[in-house]
Amino acid sequence: MKKSSIFSVVEGLPQFWQSRILGQVGDASIKVIRMGGEGIPPEVHDDFDEWLLVLEGELPLVVAENVFTLAAGEYIVVPRGVTHHVPAGSVGTLLLVDINAPGP
Repeated sequence: MKKSSIFSVVEGLPQFWQSRILGQVGDASIKVIRMGGEGIPPEVHDDFDEWLLVLEGELPLVVAENVFTLAAGEYIVVPRGVTHHVPAGSVGTLLLVDINAPGP
């Protein structure tokens, strides 16, 4: 067991939108991502729910037809099977928990 800093991990990521698994809790994967200004195309996860928490910055997010802008400290759960995407304009650090995610 050792302590670590999410922000140190994020600083070490070589590119935007690349996730790093911080650990597993039960059947959930905990990940961190350094967001870039460009968007992410629509995606859907049939195998897991996704919990997204903005640690710093801002995340525009479209879930189904609902449009959100999450600020630092705000979170949302995207249920499995629901299409979502990130339009351009995101910046900062995002913590994700993939619930019932398949193992590495």
